[in-house]
Amino acid sequence: MAGGIAGLSLLVPALLSSERSVPLIASVVLALVLLWLFVARPRAVIHDDGIRLVNPLRVVDVTWPAITEVRSKWALELFVGQTRYTAWGVPADPKRPRHGRGLLTLGANKVATGAGARSGRGSVLPPVEPKVKVEAQTVATEVEDRILADRRRKDGRTPRIAHQSWDPVSVGMLLAAVAFFALALLFG
Repeated sequence: MAGGIAGLSLLVPALLSSERSVPLIASVVLALVLLWLFVARPRAVIHDDGIRLVNPLRVVDVTWPAITEVRSKWALELFVGQTRYTAWGVPADPKRPRHGRGLLTLGANKVATGAGARSGRGSVLPPVEPKVKVEAQTVATEVEDRILADRRRKDGRTPRIAHQSWDPVSVGMLLAAVAFFALALLFG
């Protein structure tokens, strides 16, 4: 929040001045995009069928039956076989790792529970307000509990999905900001 306010307090006067500094404007725009990508955007969304990890440039959807291991020593990590997916929005406090898990005090620090994500079958569910200052250990325990509950179900209706994809909006914003910055340095 403070970084965004500081960036805007630099950007607005630079845009309104009669002698615009294009390299300054491009630098601030790039800094704001990076701030949004790496601090504001990352989060984890827990829903009935699985979890969605929203990282700076990628989105990972994993259903409960596909997860083979959960760790949270340094950050929340989900394993699907040998593939590891790390939740950028749920880092752990390196001072207090306990049984491979630690407390979360940094970063975007957002986890939403309930039906606030796209389910593995593509239906859009209503958003849920994120809970702030979530501990990675708590999230890992919740994920493990949901995995066990899913395994106890007799119907076996939850599909095994582990899908990672690039987020075109985030990638596009980053590429546009970097291109604007490079052009401002070359021609500004």
